[in-house]
Amino acid sequence: MRPNPSYGPSTYSIVGADPEAGECGVAVQSKFLAVGAFVPWARGGVGAVATQAHAEITYGSRGLDLLESGLSPADTIELLTGGDEMRSHRQVGVVAADGRSASYTGEECFEYAGSVTGDGFAAQGNILSNPDVPEAMAETFRGSSGRLADRLLAALSAGETAGGEKRGMESATLLVVKPGGGYGGNHDRWLDLRIDHSDTPIEDLSGLLDLHTLYFGKTEEGELLAFDDGLQQEVRGMLDSIGWWDPSNALEGNFQEWLGWHNLEERWVGTERLDPVVLGELRKASNA
Repeated sequence: MRPNPSYGPSTYSIVGADPEAGECGVAVQSKFLAVGAFVPWARGGVGAVATQAHAEITYGSRGLDLLESGLSPADTIELLTGGDEMRSHRQVGVVAADGRSASYTGEECFEYAGSVTGDGFAAQGNILSNPDVPEAMAETFRGSSGRLADRLLAALSAGETAGGEKRGMESATLLVVKPGGGYGGNHDRWLDLRIDHSDTPIEDLSGLLDLHTLYFGKTEEGELLAFDDGLQQEVRGMLDSIGWWDPSNALEGNFQEWLGWHNLEERWVGTERLDPVVLGELRKASNA
């Protein structure tokens, strides 16, 4: 006997890929606690999956396995849903790392439910306030450039502006992976940001993305500063003024300790150059 369908993690989401950057990921918002624990799945070099509505959570890992075996997103969805007695209540979006995409909406998903797919993305939602939500996400993703994380979040925000989910908002998440992109370089989880319970989850998620960029972003090579005598003297003076100068330690040692204490160690670029973001943070600290 089939279980009665529930609202579950009913939501709207977008899965996306940037083949040039080697990134793929998912952005999602729902009137559901901690939606990031259920809907988004991604694997570096493989693709991303969003499983929602009366969600079958195993669609995530199984879908990624099927993609990794060489199946297309459309064939992956066909295999996932084909033997599922509850498929009429499921919704799933899939994107491969090369940009191919597909989406499925069961005919018994709560209205309004639908999707829009295109090169590098699939946008889908259910219990939506109106049919314009998926298209608003798609249009924003198509028309944007830059980092995949920014494009996914902008698309999610556009979906909310277009009406979002009928029930409102509670949680949101942004997951982006790339091979070797995780902290330490030995895994694929470039960023995994979650707002589990909030009245303004997308806005809060945007704030977390700003912090992630501060701590883990990379300044372009041409924008790095020459760490010359003048800047070295300025840095030494600022470290001293905020009580972060040990006379028994060299400039490099004192500076690296300050960076590590403030979670900025990923922005250390050596003794000959200086990240302007780091310089800005140190100047703010010394003028506080």
